[in-house]
Amino acid sequence: MSKKLLALLVPIWLLGCQEVSDKPTQLLYTVESKPFSITVDAEGELEAASETVISAPTSARGAQTLSWVVPEYSQVKKGDVIARFDGSQLARRKRFSEFDKGKVAQDMTVTDSDLTTRKSHLDSDKSIVSEEKRFAETFSIDDERIRSKLDILDQLQNVEYLNAKEAYFEWQTDQFSSSALGEMELLKLQSKQHESKIAMYNANLESLEVIAPHDGLLTLNADWRGEKPKAGQALWPGQKIGGLPDISSLQAKLFVHEKEALGLEVGQTVKFTLLSNSDERFDGKVTKVSPYPQSIRRGDPQKYYEVIASLNETPSHFTPGNKVLATLLVQERKQALLVPKHSIINDNNAFFVLVKDGSQFQRVKVELGQSNLSHTEVLEGLSPNQQIALVANKEL
Repeated sequence: MSKKLLALLVPIWLLGCQEVSDKPTQLLYTVESKPFSITVDAEGELEAASETVISAPTSARGAQTLSWVVPEYSQVKKGDVIARFDGSQLARRKRFSEFDKGKVAQDMTVTDSDLTTRKSHLDSDKSIVSEEKRFAETFSIDDERIRSKLDILDQLQNVEYLNAKEAYFEWQTDQFSSSALGEMELLKLQSKQHESKIAMYNANLESLEVIAPHDGLLTLNADWRGEKPKAGQALWPGQKIGGLPDISSLQAKLFVHEKEALGLEVGQTVKFTLLSNSDERFDGKVTKVSPYPQSIRRGDPQKYYEVIASLNETPSHFTPGNKVLATLLVQERKQALLVPKHSIINDNNAFFVLVKDGSQFQRVKVELGQSNLSHTEVLEGLSPNQQIALVANKEL
């Protein structure tokens, strides 16, 4: 009998334990006045505040192929060759232009000879017609006693014909002079065009080497894909190759994720460390904040705000390109009543928290202040030492 009773009581006891364990336990958070500050993490690199820009030759037309460039962070002297462009295409185009100029010069010689011959023939025909006209007018006999009227009429018509023929040759001479002048001027214009191209190619061939204007440490410029100039790359006239930075004045170029960019402003304090040495800490100030976020890596849809920060000091071992980790102090440290962000209920733009009242929870409206990534400042509605539900639940 006792065994049967035990077998009956054990399932009932287990069922009661199961019901107790299934009942959720609400986690609580005690409201306290704590030090509160807002910081934003960022990463980036050091760069010079000013630099001498090194760019591809601007005299070229179209893209030029880079054949060689000095390795980045090389120390160059004034007059050193920093980059060299491939001139094979320019030399080939120059040869084509010289060939075309030679063809035009040959055409000018042939055309000049042809025009001279044509003018000689025209002058000869004109001379013959003038002589015939002079002969006809000199030996014209209009005496009816000597010649018949028909002969006299024929002779008069012949003189008129010769006058018309002479006028035609005069007109043809004028037309020929104008046409010959136009043909020669066109050939001269073509020759000047080829000369201009040859002069341009000569200037481009002379500027294939980019020379350092002064001593400095060379840094190469990355394009929108993050790639830096290299041999075989096509560069457009005036496109930036790199720069000779003034390493005595460095600044930090930082990138802040758009979701974490809370209240960034010029003048805020920045604390940063070099990625290569996290033990050293340095201070600076925000000098510029980009107006809108943008992607900084090819194929990465995430966007970042670019922040420029000045440095309070520039140690000798700092060089452009050093990677840095930074913390931006958006809100100075102060005492405030703080609650976790996930304990706040947003109901039609009104904010509430669940305050523990005995065994129940009372919904209390609160006025919020500033927030960081984890906590929010409560300005009104709560008092220190009150307990609230750690996780917002509208059903409580």
